[in-house]
Amino acid sequence: MYKPADIIRKCHICQSTTHLANTYPKRGEINEIDIEKEPAVEKDDNIIEENSDDKSSIFSESSKDIENINATFNIMESYSHLPQLGNVQLDLSKIQDAQLMKTKPNGEKGYTAGKSCIAEVLIDNKPTKHLLDPGAFCSCVGKYFLKTCVPNFEDQLLPVYGIKFNSASNPMKALGIFETNFIFRHINGNLRITVEFVVMENCSSTHLILGNDYLIMYGLDLHNNKDRYFTIGDNKCQKICFFTV
Repeated sequence: MYKPADIIRKCHICQSTTHLANTYPKRGEINEIDIEKEPAVEKDDNIIEENSDDKSSIFSESSKDIENINATFNIMESYSHLPQLGNVQLDLSKIQDAQLMKTKPNGEKGYTAGKSCIAEVLIDNKPTKHLLDPGAFCSCVGKYFLKTCVPNFEDQLLPVYGIKFNSASNPMKALGIFETNFIFRHINGNLRITVEFVVMENCSSTHLILGNDYLIMYGLDLHNNKDRYFTIGDNKCQKICFFTV
């Protein structure tokens, strides 16, 4: 009958028969090879005290961070074609000449290229000229011109209090507030707005002046491109032309 040979148990690390691999006496030395302990970092109290005392440097670093954030926002807004606030501190490394939309007059006569933004509206079903003036902070009209449009306007005047009006360097005398409706005629649909005019005693204008107050309220955008026109509100396709004067 076949009898298997005796199995000799030995350590597969050093081939010794006096112990096994799990009780190898030098295993701890093997595991600790190439293990280097990092030196402990000692806290420097002087550095901590200096950082806590120097608060100005902290604020200066914060202000720099804010400037960097603002610069990043400006770049992002410019890529999105959003309006930019003119800043004299901006870098002037990139300068390009603006394109002329009209031919510039020769012989120091550039002022002749200017045109008034005058349009026609209906007041009480009467055609009346009015001036769109972004430079005027409020809408106004002279009493003599208004009387030609609305003869009995004085019976409809509302009082005006606590404000002074000036035209250039000349003081203006306000008589009251006159409220009326404007109707802008357009083939795709007429538009009506309600305006409060300050009636002036000593205004010699021969048209109604629609100031920046109602230009903002109704969103009137004036375009001075090759085709001069204005739009009202969000309807940018409904363009109204100016008078040629």
